[in-house]
Parts: sequence; structure tokens; C-alpha cells
Amino acid sequence: MRKVIDVSYWQKDIDWQAVVADGVQGVIIKICEGCTPEETFWQHLNSVKALGLDWGVYIYSHATTETEAAAEANEVLYILQGDVPPMGVWFDFEAQECLSCADPTAVCSRFISDLNAQGLTAGVYGSLSTLTDVINVNALADYVPYWCAQYATACDFKSYYPNKLLAGWQYSQDGYIGGTNVDLNEWYL
Repeated sequence: MRKVIDVSYWQKDIDWQAVVADGVQGVIIKICEGCTPEETFWQHLNSVKALGLDWGVYIYSHATTETEAAAEANEVLYILQGDVPPMGVWFDFEAQECLSCADPTAVCSRFISDLNAQGLTAGVYGSLSTLTDVINVNALADYVPYWCAQYATACDFKSYYPNKLLAGWQYSQDGYIGGTNVDLNEWYL
């Protein structure tokens, strides 16, 4: 198990030396919101790489159709320009329009499939309730990894899906490193 944080514009001034001193071993960086690149992505990526930390990326999705999911996948590929995130690409599926779309499972599947076809590992980030009540996790391939947000003393994902791959558990949004608020995660892969 590794200590992982996720960062975006909200952590633009994070003290990276404090991150290392705090024992963080991996960082998931916001790459874009929908098809709009995250303005702090390159700054965060360069810092993480310079420190030799493991890294992945996440996209805060606004996709409500498979076509929109494909466009978001293409944006991620365009920004990465062939760089392969060791911790994968994460489809953050929590925007209200995503949760109420006609077929959330198909939207997630399309994003994952498009990235897998380009040789990248892709998974779904969502709250436990999204993963149990909105997305049909059992309809997605068994190799799809999940990053579950559940602010509790334990993650219940495996009790719902014992045969699915839990990559990470976001257990708090109230962590602080060097005065900067961060989400805290346990990472299992």
C-alpha cells in the first residue's frame, strides 16, 4: 500500500519538498476538465517527475454520451503526447450531468476502451455510491481498475465487488501537506 495524493489547480502552490517529506509515493494529476486542459498540469507533472514520484492523471469528465467520452479520451491522448502515466488514466465520473446521463456505464466503457486501444491503462474514479448506484460495475470488464472515494474508516468497495480491481481508496479530502489542503489516498497497485 502506498500513500498517494491527487492535485489540480487547487494545489497550485503545493510545497513539493513537503510532499516528499510527508512520505507521499504517488501523485494523480488533473489533466483536464472535459476537453479543457488543466492550467497547472505541466507545472505539477514537471515537479512530480523531477522528484521521481510515481504519477497518473485524471480527467474530470463532463461526458454524457459515448461520443463525448471519446472526445475526452482524445484530449487526454493529445495532452500526453505519447507519455504513459505509470499509475494510469482516471475517468473522474462525478459531475451532475454525468450521473444523470442516459447510460453512464457505456460512457465510462467508451473512455476506457479508447485509452486501452492506445496502450494506456484507464480506470474509473467515483464515490462508492456512484459505483454502486449509477455505474454498472459488473458490466465493465474485470481488468478495469477503480479508484473509490469513501470518506470513512474503511473502504466498502470490495464487499460489493469482491472480484473487481480496487486500485485506490480516497479516504479523506481534509489532508494537509505544508499548509496545502489535499485529498488522501491509499494505493494498492
